Amino acid sequence: MRFIILTAFLLGSMLPAFADTDSLIVKGRINNLNGRLYRQAPFITFSRNNVLQPQSELTKQADLQPDGSFRVSLPILFPQEEVYLDYGGKAFTTFLGSPGTVEITFDGDSIGRAKKLFYFAGVNADANNQYPLYLAAENQRLATSRTFGTDFFRSFWEKSPSDARFSAEGRGELRLGSVKAATQNTVASPVLYQWAKAITDEEQLQLLYEHALSNQYQVSRSLLDSLKRLEKAPLTGQRVIWANRFGNYADLMVEGKKFDNPSRTNSLPVKLMASLIRDNAKNLSAEDRHHLDQINANGLAEKGELDFMNKLFARNEMVLNLLFNFERESRIYGDLFDSTATEFLKVRYLAKNLYKYTYPQQLQLNSHIQSRAGIPQFKQSLDEIVKLEVKDSTDIRKLVEFKNARTEPVEALPGYFLTASNDRGNTWFNGVLDGLKGKTVYIAKWNIEDAKSREELDFLPALQARLPEDIVFLFLHLSTDDYTVPDALLRQYIVRHRLKGIHMSVNENQAMDLLFRLNPLDLATFSIVRPNGKFAAKNATSPRETEKTAQALIEASRQ
Repeated sequence: MRFIILTAFLLGSMLPAFADTDSLIVKGRINNLNGRLYRQAPFITFSRNNVLQPQSELTKQADLQPDGSFRVSLPILFPQEEVYLDYGGKAFTTFLGSPGTVEITFDGDSIGRAKKLFYFAGVNADANNQYPLYLAAENQRLATSRTFGTDFFRSFWEKSPSDARFSAEGRGELRLGSVKAATQNTVASPVLYQWAKAITDEEQLQLLYEHALSNQYQVSRSLLDSLKRLEKAPLTGQRVIWANRFGNYADLMVEGKKFDNPSRTNSLPVKLMASLIRDNAKNLSAEDRHHLDQINANGLAEKGELDFMNKLFARNEMVLNLLFNFERESRIYGDLFDSTATEFLKVRYLAKNLYKYTYPQQLQLNSHIQSRAGIPQFKQSLDEIVKLEVKDSTDIRKLVEFKNARTEPVEALPGYFLTASNDRGNTWFNGVLDGLKGKTVYIAKWNIEDAKSREELDFLPALQARLPEDIVFLFLHLSTDDYTVPDALLRQYIVRHRLKGIHMSVNENQAMDLLFRLNPLDLATFSIVRPNGKFAAKNATSPRETEKTAQALIEASRQ
């Protein structure tokens, strides 16, 4: 089962970035690969998860050789990780990877017809060969159980916490029992059982955290204790979803702690502040460093020392604010959760806030967090994400420095068009739309500070990959008093997240002028315009519904 949407194509650039990690070698062959199939899909895509980002996979492509063979190397951060194979949208499978070699073979003539298409050898081979049988048995068991299958979610959210736990455990037992049902005629792989148990256990945890979030209560001690498993193998798509739900729950707890005890959450220990200034402030004299070392060892001896620290802080306010804010948040994590959860939340702090920082700030904060975190898999996961974020620095710089935006869209980078205007919203929008007559247009209304917008737009590259190139994407960034962001950060985000198309940054007055023209004008809403300039749907499906939205756009282009 695939939990994540393909969004980040790393290609060959991943290898040097992760030279210190273990590697999984994937090799194999497509038997009976004919010329037509090769032309349609000349490579295989392999993807793996990152525990800090549920909305994107880390992906590499393996080129097919004329004889159907392929080979690729993937970095592995956990001892075992789920890996996803996608052959040109024609064949999919999930397998368990570990440092070592996996061999995969399948028959080109059997795609879409064979009950069992993929055959595995190498690491975790028994588990990988039995996994499709487990999935089939699980689907059958869920389909025949109303209580834990077809009707499970109908009343789950309204249950009491104890009843919700009972229901989640029952669903987990039903799913895990599929291992025995699938292997009645063979010996069940212990690795498959551990893999399936990890998936089912962590679905239970995900559901119970979601239940707590939807009903606004604090989770039980046992759920908090379960967080120790965040660093354990295997890393699955289900683990990433659960970790994300825990992160959302933790955010609520942190906000509550800030409200209940603002004096503690807004302050830092003097010794910690002294060490942060000493290690990160620029142009410190030897005397300054000695003075800070004394404060770090002994605390404040007199008021003048506080004035001394304030003066150094003011000279380096930008970078020190970055680090002080992290340390304040990290302090709250330690008050609320155990060590594993605290370590996870530390690295998640930057992962969830990347869009707020320029890439030099991302690098600086990552370096600091790496020095303050202790669990290797979490540190490597953060480093992996940050290296992805900053790898487009050249294109980001070009777009940020582009000064020639006009009322009519101008191509600032290949595939990225900017337009700017002080005209009324309707006048500006209609002019842009008139210039797109003859093309189908997908309109995305969003704001970078809006979490739902960011989640939806992460699916845009996958949607664009399914569509003809003549379908245009028009992005309306809606600015309000509550949602303001520097233009440089907005352009950085556009490049990093591959939001190719035409970009309009609409101020509050222009947005009000567009209220009736584009109703609904809510963030994370979407519209489709036919080639004749008329709306096919003012409230269209979102990028998350990739197949449905792609079909709607293709149908609109034919009208």
